[in-house]
Amino acid sequence: MNRLLLITLFLVFTKAAFAQTGKDSVVYNLPVVNGKLTYTDSVKVKGHSKAALDTALKKWFLGYFKYYRPDTSAKNKDPKSSLLEQAILEFRMSTSSLGLVKYKFYLYISIKVDTRDNAYNYKISDIFFSPESGTFRAIGYYQSSPDYLIDLYKQKHLGLGPSINMGRPKIREYLTRTNDAIQACIASLNKAMTN
Repeated sequence: MNRLLLITLFLVFTKAAFAQTGKDSVVYNLPVVNGKLTYTDSVKVKGHSKAALDTALKKWFLGYFKYYRPDTSAKNKDPKSSLLEQAILEFRMSTSSLGLVKYKFYLYISIKVDTRDNAYNYKISDIFFSPESGTFRAIGYYQSSPDYLIDLYKQKHLGLGPSINMGRPKIREYLTRTNDAIQACIASLNKAMTN
């Protein structure tokens, strides 16, 4: 009887360990470059001139983003870029484990796109987020840096302080919402550039 109980417990714990690994794959597969969450790719589009890609890019950008401004930071300034802007994406999520109320968050990104005949490169970087509500920003606890959350998630122990209130599931949810919003943006860009 004890042997059967031990085998059953072993199987249950093994299954739980593998289930956690599947959830962790979201965090461990995020594109981190030099400690920063950065999405980059080079895409080939046959039969599209640089001028046609520039036109499609500007039309997509103005239609996709509600809020944007030129990215004038020194490290990203590139006069040859077809597009170099800071823009805002949105996602909704609850800030507590109960998940009763979902708040709107703004996801701030820097987006750079370089076009040439039959191809374009994009880079989405300098990513951070904050709640839309000024009241919530003033009184609530949230973390605004996905880079910090990725590092925190990968630590063996979360430690003491404000991070202990968040926990791995909430960190994973913030990172998943961030990734989903950026992947949707990239998919929309790719669709606009290939049409």
